[in-house]
Parts: sequence; C-alpha cells; structure tokens
Amino acid sequence: MNVLRRPFVALSLIPLFVMAADFIIRYSYLRVLEPALLQHFFFSLLFEWTLWFMAAWTVSSAVKRRTAAVLVGASLIAAAQVLVYGHYAYFGVIPNLYSVNYALTHTADTLALAASSATWGHAAAFLAMTALYAALLANAAAAVDALRPRTRYAVGAAFVLLTLVFNNNVRFVPASYSFSPATLFSVKYALAERWGGEMKDVHRGYVRRRCTVAERPPVRARYNAVLFIGESLRRKNLSAYGHSRPTSPFLDSLVAAGSVVRFDRHVSNAVSTQFSVPMLLSGTFTVTRPDQPFIYDLLRRWTDVRTWFFTSQSMQRSNIDLIYNTSLDTFVCQEGLPFPPANDLGADDAAVSGLVTGYMTRHAGERFFAVVQFNNTHYPYTVKPGRAQFTSPEGMSELDRYDNTVLDQDDVLRGYVQAFRDHGLLDSTVLLFTADHGEAFGERGHRGHLNTLYGEEVDVPMWVYLPPGFPPEARKSIEAYATHPTSHLDVVPTLLDLYGLDDGRSRGAFDGASWLRPVSPDRFIPLVGKDMIDTKAVIAAPYKFIETVLNGVAAYEAYDLTADPAERTNRWTALTPE
Repeated sequence: MNVLRRPFVALSLIPLFVMAADFIIRYSYLRVLEPALLQHFFFSLLFEWTLWFMAAWTVSSAVKRRTAAVLVGASLIAAAQVLVYGHYAYFGVIPNLYSVNYALTHTADTLALAASSATWGHAAAFLAMTALYAALLANAAAAVDALRPRTRYAVGAAFVLLTLVFNNNVRFVPASYSFSPATLFSVKYALAERWGGEMKDVHRGYVRRRCTVAERPPVRARYNAVLFIGESLRRKNLSAYGHSRPTSPFLDSLVAAGSVVRFDRHVSNAVSTQFSVPMLLSGTFTVTRPDQPFIYDLLRRWTDVRTWFFTSQSMQRSNIDLIYNTSLDTFVCQEGLPFPPANDLGADDAAVSGLVTGYMTRHAGERFFAVVQFNNTHYPYTVKPGRAQFTSPEGMSELDRYDNTVLDQDDVLRGYVQAFRDHGLLDSTVLLFTADHGEAFGERGHRGHLNTLYGEEVDVPMWVYLPPGFPPEARKSIEAYATHPTSHLDVVPTLLDLYGLDDGRSRGAFDGASWLRPVSPDRFIPLVGKDMIDTKAVIAAPYKFIETVLNGVAAYEAYDLTADPAERTNRWTALTPE
C-alpha cells in the first residue's frame, strides 16, 4: 500500500478511476467513435489529472477543517456523477449544451423529473461513491502536502493552459470527451450564452426523444409505405424538374409514364437536417425539439405494420440516433453497416441499398413502414471512379460533382424500385421521395445550406408512387395538391389518412394538410432557419415573405413565386407602402 502514498500515484488515482468508470459506463457509445474522435477521450486524461490535482490542492489548504473539506469534496464529486450518469441512463447521453439549457429554462420540470426518477439505488450509489472519493481525496490531499510549492504552481499553470485548450475544443462533439471536461464545459457554454446575451432558440446536442402515444384500437394496414429522404438535394438540379443535364433519367421515365405523381412546388420547412427531418416525421413545425411522436411511433401502436429506419448516414457518433431510434422494430445507421464511410457523413447509398432491399424482400409477407435516408449527395459530393458523366471544359467543378451524385442517386432509386417490382411489392406499397433540404451554389453569395430560405435551399423534389387499385378519388386529390405549394408538414397527416387513422381527433396536432382532403385556398407554409442565421418565412401563394434578423436588425422581403420563381425582385415595399 505504500506505493499508493507516493505523491504522483496518489494524485493519479481519482482521474484514473473517473476515466475508467466513464469508459465502462459509456462503452457502447465510445466504441463507435472513429479514431479522430476517440483520441479526444484519452486526451481528456490530461485535463482530468490537473483538475483533480487542483481539487486535492484546495482540500489540502483547509488545514484546520481537512475532514470537512474532504467530505464536502467527495460528496460533490459523487453527486455530480450520480446526476450525469442518471442523465445518461435516461436520455442516452451525458449532459450537453441542449440539456443544460433546458434545465436552466425549465428548472421546475427538471427537478420534478429528477425527483420522480430517483431510487434507493441512486442513494446507495451516492453513499458508496462518497466513501470511495473521500478516501481517495484524503490520500491525494496528503500527497499535495508532500510536494514542493513550485511543483504545485507548475501544475496549477498547466491546469490554466489546459482549460484554455479544452475550452476551444470541447464544444465540438462534447460527448467524445471524458466525464469532467464534457460536463463542465457544457455547463460553462450554457451559462455563457445566457449571461452573455447570446442565447439562441436552439442549442446544440441531442437527448433521447421520449413520447407518449394515445391508446386506440389498432387497424389492419392496407398498404406498405416507404419514405425515401434524399440529402441536400435541390429540386432544380433534377432533369425531371427542368435541369438541362439528364441527372434523373429514371425519375424522368416514371413521370413520362404517369407512374408517379410529381409535386412541382414542394418545400422543406427548414434548411438543416436536425430540424427538417423531425418536422417531416412529426408533421409539426417546431425547432424546440419537444417529445413529439414521429409517424412510425403512431403506426407501430395504431396499426399492424412493422417499422424500419435505414440510413447511410452516421448517427451514433453525434447521438442523433437518440432522436430517431425510439419505437422502431429495426434501426440501422452507418455505424452498424459493414461499409466504410463514403464521405464525411456516411456510407455509400448503392452499397447500403442491397442490404436494405434484401431485408425488405425477406419480409415481403408483412406490412411495413420504412424510412430510407440517403447520403451520397451531401458535400463534398464524392464522385465514384468511372461514374463522372458531367464535367466542364475547365475540369470538374463543384456543381459538376453535385450533378454526378444526383445521377448516382437516381440510379440507386432505380435499383430499389426494380427490387420492389421483382418481389411484387409495388402492388401494395406507396413510395414517397423527398429531401431534407436543398443546396446553394453561390447564387447569392452562399454555398451549401443553413444560410437562407431562398429556393435553392428549401425547394426540394417530392414524388409519390401509388400502387394499382389505389382509390381513384384519392389519387385525384393527391394530383390536385401536386400543383400547389406543399411542404414536409403535409406528409404525416397524409400518411395517417392513407392508413385510415385520422378520424379528426388528432388532426389539430399537425401543422400540415393531408393530400387526401380538399385543397385549402388560404393555407400558408412556414419556414425557418436557425443555424447560421435567424430567418423565418411564410409561403402564402403566390408570395413568399421572409424576415431575417442580423445583428439585431430585421430585414424584410417578399417575392411573387409565380412571376418571379428565382426570387430576384423584392416586392416588400410595393406590397407594404405604409
């Protein structure tokens, strides 16, 4: 035991225990991290060591009240770990900027949740850890007593330096760091936003979505349904929507044959996946991330369908899977696939499609609802060797690469539809295809998305395949909507009608319109951007009205989408002369 009393050994026991416990508790998350992120965790040992050295130094300075200082310090450490890992057990992630801000703004709800979740097991864990940390902290404080003053100050200086380093880095994927820096800096960022006047409507980070679905007698589903979600796919770059390059020959053939209903004025309600896809799956317009049921939560409880979610994208590393993987029968993301990343977002869609279609066809005898989320059209628009069909005289530009990935995605869709046809699924399956948002290529000085609510970022494709025998009146209703402005908010109400579930009781819970009901002439469509800039818009045909707040100053725009679909002539002043 004498070795444990050596100063640097004694000072290392607490950080090593904290790191080991954190690694064991969060192993299921840490094991999916790529090496570049996993190194954050091990790099955290430097911060943990200096942090707990400073704690031991503080305790050692309380010469006359050493025992009290040890007990207070140990109980604080134990309480913090019980709270943090209790949060992890309940929400699937250690506290992040989002959850800390929620606790600060909904303190009563947070305390009520903590009180209702507390058990005798938590109390026992707290007492056991307090006893353990008291012994370790007393030993560490004695070790500090044995150090020279200049050694203490040198470590103190290192702590200040490491704090600055971690302060500039922990905000990016905070869960990849160990217990102390991840927790402390999440709290620090939340307080800085509130006290510094920088608080936004939305905060980074995810927690497990929990929702309650009302009880009702289940119904037998008449159809399967597959919702395909493209990535960063703007409508204007598909030849099916008039692009000069043949980027969507398969969709072109479906439209020409009348096999699908093409929607001409469909928009995403947000310009980032973290908001647009939850809106698409919930039918509600919000950026506050309430525990709202998604369509598959409802279908799994109210029908006999199996619910599946297949995505080529990486989700577990950033904890996004906590939002989507709730009541699903099957959930597969990039981390669970046997394929390497194809770009910075996930795996190759073509490789994934073989597994997905194989799974679906093996379960062709069951009714199912599936979400299939793509990846290939995300930046940096990776073109596969030998697949470059579009180039420019000066070489392959960014837009050339994008068009090539759009063509590649069209080919992937061809494979899905052919597999469904070969196994008889097209006779009983409704297919919907859209995209999370669009993409800008310098039209107004912006590239990518997250920046504006102009057409290049919100105008997305939407098409629907209806199986033979689909009611003619229902088909006519969908075709009528296809020429009007529509949005992602319409998909859930439409699917509920498709399955015969919208009996009027839940209709007011959704912000969209069912395409199986009459078109409302005075409907409006809300849009929002809360990522790079604070901007909101509403489409009230034929106009789109936009409000953008920059540095506290609001600017207003209005565009006639019929006369000016490119949104180049701001008519705000003409429409509001006062």
